[in-house]
Formats: sequence, structure tokens, C-alpha cells
Amino acid sequence: MCKVSIIVPVYNGEKVLNRCVDSILAQDYKDIEIILVDDGSKDNSFQIISEYAKNDSRVVPIHKKNSGVSSTRNIALSLAKGKYIQFVDADDFLPFDSTKLLVRAMEEDDSDMVIADFYRVVNEKASKKGSIKKGGVITRNEYADKMLLTPADFYYGVLWNKLYKKEIIDTYHVQMDENISFSEDAIFNLQYLVHVNTISVLKNPVYYYVKTEGSLVAQNLNIENAVKMKTTVIKYYNDFYKQIMDEEEYEARKPIIYGFLVSVSTDAMSLPFVDDVKKLGTEEKLYENGNIAHELQFDRLSDIVFDRILDAVAQANSLELNDVRILYYMYKKKDKCTMEEVSDACGINGASAALSMAKLTAMSYLKIADFRIFEGDKVSYQYIPSAMDEQLDKAEEDYRSICYDGLSIEDVAAYARIRKQIFANMKKTILSK
Repeated sequence: MCKVSIIVPVYNGEKVLNRCVDSILAQDYKDIEIILVDDGSKDNSFQIISEYAKNDSRVVPIHKKNSGVSSTRNIALSLAKGKYIQFVDADDFLPFDSTKLLVRAMEEDDSDMVIADFYRVVNEKASKKGSIKKGGVITRNEYADKMLLTPADFYYGVLWNKLYKKEIIDTYHVQMDENISFSEDAIFNLQYLVHVNTISVLKNPVYYYVKTEGSLVAQNLNIENAVKMKTTVIKYYNDFYKQIMDEEEYEARKPIIYGFLVSVSTDAMSLPFVDDVKKLGTEEKLYENGNIAHELQFDRLSDIVFDRILDAVAQANSLELNDVRILYYMYKKKDKCTMEEVSDACGINGASAALSMAKLTAMSYLKIADFRIFEGDKVSYQYIPSAMDEQLDKAEEDYRSICYDGLSIEDVAAYARIRKQIFANMKKTILSK
């Protein structure tokens, strides 16, 4: 039995399938099965799936006659062996730490569902999206009230930015409705939510949702179909609120509930002029040439991997990457540091380091430990122990697990000795000048 079953329905996906499956296989959380269900594709999709299954035992290949995405997902759910269920669409792909972050939130919070931010990808630009502003654990009714504000958002309606418990799905027979072709994922979510107590809200983006021109979704979302979709969903939407609220609470919210009929998705757009839009790849891409044998490239690659892990901590705490770099350095140093020392150690220019340290002090992550006005106005800062300690320790643990994957204890010890000797050689050379 594996921890997570990742379900991918596939239909004529030969052009995008490699990117999708490669991103799942590259997850730094390894206890997974990947159920790839080919829904009667007319291209080479199943041949691609079969090749993956030959090379990795975690891949479960399934081929069936075409019957639609809901039937395809239901077949996968019936075969899934995982404790948790994650959904991915073949057009899309995952950040390397997606599954790990979802599972960690579910287990640490002891919640029944996890919902997370995601990247909206349009024309090689990625924009971070999320409708709940603050991370943490909320009750189902708190979640329902937040959903009332933007009920049409992909954030709430889709499957792919969430983690589900297989036990809840099986116990209450939650399935995709095979009789409808619009918003079946939103209906699945509403039926699942009736049976949960708490939801973890994760501010880390765990998914790349790609707008594909000419896709079935793009073709079907005309005005007529949008109206048809909403009139289908409103019954389930209304029933959900009736079930979870008493009569007085429901009546108070009824006008807002029916506002779903005229609401629009705010997270479906990717605007090229807003701050959170970046060129696709800047948060994921490592090297173009594939040659990382050179020591400088090796160290740069190491920095990039660790930055990606620290960035997950930053996003979860509404901080910037430079902020968490500074916190990690000061946490490990466990002593007073000047702004200049932090700037040099973290590779951050002085002005940026000063701004970050001022912000972190205001947020009580750091404190001013010493201020010597007669010694060049030197200010020393000190790290304040907090819940951040555990997150930074986990970041380091995650980094080590990636670096040492496949290595024995003896290999790791030998590597540490060699790196230590290389460092000593370089230090001796520098000091001899």
C-alpha cells in the first residue's frame, strides 16, 4: 500500500503527457502510485503510458474505451491503493514538492482535506493564484463562508489543488457524476466537503494549470454552456449549504448562495502586468545544457535546489525568499550578526538585506541585540526562536533527502570527508596569498 495515489485521466495527450508524468515522477515525495488511465485515445498516449510503466513500478497503466473524464476518474478511484488521493490533468504539471507539501499539511494538521494555491500558466507566463489569503486550519463552515465570496473560482471548484482522504471517499461513496459533463469536479468537492471537519489551507502553489488553446475546456466554455453549467451546479451548491448549516444560518446566506449564478472566476485570469506574474521556468528551471560536472555548476545547482525548498517556507509564511535565507543563516549561526555579515553570507545586496532585516524585526522573527553608536553605528541582530525553527529544520531535512537519495551512510560520510578536504585546500590556498 502506498501513501498517495495520483490519478491522471488521459485523452489524446501525446503532446503534453511526458511533461506531466515526468513532473510527477520527479516529486521528492516517493511513496506514490501514478494511475494513468487512457480514455480510448486515438493517438499514441497509451504507448507512452506503457513505456513509463515498464521503467517505473509506481506507474499503473490502464486502457479503456472512451467514456468521458468522470468515468475515467471513477475507475481510477476504485483501483487506488493510497491513503490519500491527488488529481492531476494531463495538460498540466507539478512543482517538485507538490505531493510532499500536501501530505505534510494533511498529517501535521490532522485535517480531512488540503486546499492550496496554484500557478496559472498562459503563454509561458506563470501567475500565482489563491482565493484564501491566510494559511492554516479552518473548519468546514469557515471554508463554506469563504467560498461564498468567490464561489466560481477554480480554487474551490477544481480537483487538482487539493488532497483527499481515500477513507472518506470510500465510506460515503463520493464519486464523479458520470451523467453530467460540466463542473463534475465542483460537485465532487461539494459532496466530499459534507463529510469533513477541518481543512488545511496551504499558501504554497502546488500545481501548474496550463490554459491550452483549442482544448475541450476552452471550446466548451461559451455563454450558453456556462449558464447550463451553473444551473446544474446550483442544486448541489444549495444542498451543500442546507446540509451543513442550521435553518437560520442558511436563510441569512441564501441571497449570497444564489449569487453563484452571476459570479465569475477571478483566478482564471493571468494578467501580464501584475506583480505575481513571472516567466514560466524561473521558479523551476535549473540548467539548459545538462552539464553539471564542473564544481561551480554543482554548487550553483545546490543553491538553486535549496532556494526552491526555502521558497516553499517563504510562501507558507507570506515572506520573500531573501527573508527566509536570512532566517535560515541566523538560525543556524545561533549568535548575533551584523547586517553586513548577513548580506555577505546570504549573497544579498546590502540594501535588500537591510530591508529584509527591518521587516523581520518588525515581525518579531529577529531582535536588535546590540547597537554601538560609537563603532560606526554597528547594529547586531539575533534570531528569535519560534515555530519557524521546525520549518527551517524540515527545509534542511528535505534538502538532504534530495541530495543523498540513493546513497548509503558510508557514501554520505565519504562525501562529507571529501568536501571538507576540498574546502580546507581552497582555504589554505587563499590564506597563503
